[in-house]
Amino acid sequence: MALSLAAPASPGWMSPTVPQHTARAVPGHNRWHPDIPAVAEVISGGSVRMDCQSRWDLDDRDPHADAILCGPLSVVGAEPGDVIVVDILAIGRSDGRYSGAAHPGIIGCAPGAESLRSVRADPDGALLGHVRPGLAAYEPVAAQAVRSVSRGHEIGGCAVARLTAGSRIMLPVRAPGAKLSVGDLHFPAGRVTDCQESALAGWIDLRINLTKRGVERFRVTGPLLMPDPDRAA
Repeated sequence: MALSLAAPASPGWMSPTVPQHTARAVPGHNRWHPDIPAVAEVISGGSVRMDCQSRWDLDDRDPHADAILCGPLSVVGAEPGDVIVVDILAIGRSDGRYSGAAHPGIIGCAPGAESLRSVRADPDGALLGHVRPGLAAYEPVAAQAVRSVSRGHEIGGCAVARLTAGSRIMLPVRAPGAKLSVGDLHFPAGRVTDCQESALAGWIDLRINLTKRGVERFRVTGPLLMPDPDRAA
């Protein structure tokens, strides 16, 4: 996986490759926890390109495999009770082929520490980014970290709406920095109903804006997805 804070291309599927020297490799994660360290910071209004691997890269096409997520990305100044507004600028395949109605399978912010108590953790096979096995912090974090499937409606994904280029999602902040992660990119052919088999490695360009006290001001208590109106028509 790699991440670049260079300005991405304009919306659309044909996006030039970010120059190699502007990107850097980052470890992925397949669990959610507020103590997973951020791999980078972005200011409100900033743009980022996140390179995501396929869920099949490590698990030989196991349909129950946990998606490997890119991030977390810390939004400067974000605090619990705020909202981040994420615009999907462009999505593309790593092999450069036409991406069609590409969209992320998972996108969301880190959970709050209080919500971890109500979810059953599953430490087996946990990838925690920079918190690697053998480090003192690994076992305590792995013992509480939750799988994407256990987050339910706390995170956005294609099971709710397909966030193609031109779409927007509003996410309530539950942990300092928001700690945004995204992954499991899908590249379905046409308007197929089941897009799970179309998960491939690729990149996604995002623009992120911070709205202070957005939960109180706009009553955004869960992901608010706004698909591209041209594709939804």
